[in-house]
Amino acid sequence: MKRLTAPLVAFGAAIGLAVVFAPMATADQPVITHKTTSATTVLTGACSFPITVDFTVSETDRFFFDTSGTLIRESAQANEQDTFTANAKSLTGLPYTVNLVAHFDSSGNITQLYADGVIERVPLPDGSVFQSAGRVNFAADGFPDFTITSDWGSARNLTGFCAALSPEV
Repeated sequence: MKRLTAPLVAFGAAIGLAVVFAPMATADQPVITHKTTSATTVLTGACSFPITVDFTVSETDRFFFDTSGTLIRESAQANEQDTFTANAKSLTGLPYTVNLVAHFDSSGNITQLYADGVIERVPLPDGSVFQSAGRVNFAADGFPDFTITSDWGSARNLTGFCAALSPEV
């Protein structure tokens, strides 16, 4: 969620798998895969400094094809946990679930990518929580590598999240 790197890493790996299965697929039967991915990316734009994000995501993907076998849509339910590091400080988010939907053009390129659900939930050192939930429209946002705020919904206590990772003055 939600983070685009997780969906794209997961979607990208699965797309190759889906292409292998495409000839066996029919318009009414999705190809279903399960996988777990761990990776590292950099979050920019949420705070005034870059944040390294280590994440692990387990997901179930469903690939949908038209009658000619062309991939047209993918949906995924992803369970993810993220760790954020900046300025020698670290925060670990709580595990959360997000639903992803990607639409493809006839060449297999992602044209739309949405995440719905909990986007992030991170306990902060002061006892408060940063939480973001709602919908992310990755295409409208320029397909960022990673995000922790939703386009529709709410993000609560982003200021606290950034303060917990900021350099001490």
